[in-house]
Amino acid sequence: MRKFWWLILLVPIVFVSHYFLPEDWHNPFVGLIEIKELPLVKYDIDSLRESGGVASEIKISGIAEGVEERKKEVTKFKTQVFTFESGGKKISGTVNIPNLEQSSLKKAIIMVRGFAESEGYYPGSGTWKVADALANEGYATFSIDFLGFGESDNESKDVLEARFVKVENVMDLLESVKNLPWIDKEKIGIWAHSNGGQIVLSALETTGENYPTVLWAPMTNPFPKSVLETIEEDSPLRQIIKDFEKKYDPRRYAFENYYDWINSPILIQQGTEDEWCQVEWQTKVVESLKEMGKEAELVVYPNNDHNLSKSWDEAVKRDIRFFEENIK
Repeated sequence: MRKFWWLILLVPIVFVSHYFLPEDWHNPFVGLIEIKELPLVKYDIDSLRESGGVASEIKISGIAEGVEERKKEVTKFKTQVFTFESGGKKISGTVNIPNLEQSSLKKAIIMVRGFAESEGYYPGSGTWKVADALANEGYATFSIDFLGFGESDNESKDVLEARFVKVENVMDLLESVKNLPWIDKEKIGIWAHSNGGQIVLSALETTGENYPTVLWAPMTNPFPKSVLETIEEDSPLRQIIKDFEKKYDPRRYAFENYYDWINSPILIQQGTEDEWCQVEWQTKVVESLKEMGKEAELVVYPNNDHNLSKSWDEAVKRDIRFFEENIK
């Protein structure tokens, strides 16, 4: 009899809800059950903050293909391929390892690239040039390939999952780097470009830790506008996003709603002639952060493109100065 007690309680509840409650009444518990079953919920910022980053072993496997051809001068580091695991999948990247001295722990910079086409992709694409400059200053740099690139496992066929999971990947890489015996886990920063900037802002919120961060031309147009305004009118991705908005709350995936969780100083560098990202977006981000008492700075370069090509040397010197001042 005891095993059927729940059925005895359920019958009157069903009877009352069917005959006495208004037709538009919504059971809040049903909504909660549905939300937990949705596959992309685990990637919203609240959920990622709760789950936290997961460390795995970083395996360094050998010299990165094509690296030596890119180097035009003698360097103070060696570049190799590394792999780690995130969400049960292998992800590769390139690591610049400064010439190690005995009993010397190295500061580290996580390098996060922007959008890349799979065709023609090579390890370190989108980050290697700045990574080399930082490595020559003694920083160990870790440039992540992401799923579907380099020696990584394939990415999800769900285009939105492939996007959202990158925040988790960066969180896991941060935790994994801390386990390397030659890295000072208290002295880790982040550098990112373009779409990588949006990924990193979310990661700063989900970790809540102090990772001094430089963002070059970050994609700070809020999601999903950041996607919708960069695709064609007939793109099937528009319908995918519409379907997503019917099931999920997009605000829970948008970094601009979680600034209060950021505890890292941030430097944003932006060109005025950038065809992808706008000075106005960066101004809004920096002003919003400052209003919350966060440390943020925007440097604008006149007549510069998405890669700050005309002021590259100046921008890199400012990066180095920023990291020297904030990673002590």
